[in-house]
Amino acid sequence: MQNTYLPPGLAPFSLLGKRALITGATRGIGQALAIGLAQAGAQVIVAGRQRAALQEVVQQLNNWGEHPEMLLLDVQDPASIETAFATLAGKPLDILINNAGIERLCPSLEVDETLWDSIVGTNLKGAFFCAQAAARLMVKQGSGSIINLCSLTSEVGVRGLPPTARQNQGWRA
Repeated sequence: MQNTYLPPGLAPFSLLGKRALITGATRGIGQALAIGLAQAGAQVIVAGRQRAALQEVVQQLNNWGEHPEMLLLDVQDPASIETAFATLAGKPLDILINNAGIERLCPSLEVDETLWDSIVGTNLKGAFFCAQAAARLMVKQGSGSIINLCSLTSEVGVRGLPPTARQNQGWRA
């Protein structure tokens, strides 16, 4: 299996035999990570809220990966997280990439509780409970890696993104 995204001279690495779950994997960074991990040989589980979008990514991954899977998961809903991760029990989970996130451009004086809860619920609370559920599986199997992604707003303020900046700083804490 040839990796078409590596620049010449950069040695590929192998994730053969590893199982990786990526939240927010239907587009953007999450989709690119899913493709890259599949190209490296991992069995990729793409997670998200939209079945049709997940199916499209799984079809793409069939070109590279070891039996890609999809997992319906709403990271804002702890019950959805619990249900989704329960379906993974009994199978190895070597890698979790917490990528799901939302960002809404809004001046600070216009942020209401609904917007705040939506952003923090996805980007901080959801990521925490996904990491917790994955860690429970990984502790039982004796190994695993959890990668939590956040934006540059954890380091640099961006006008109009106060909830996103706060949740990113929460992950860094």
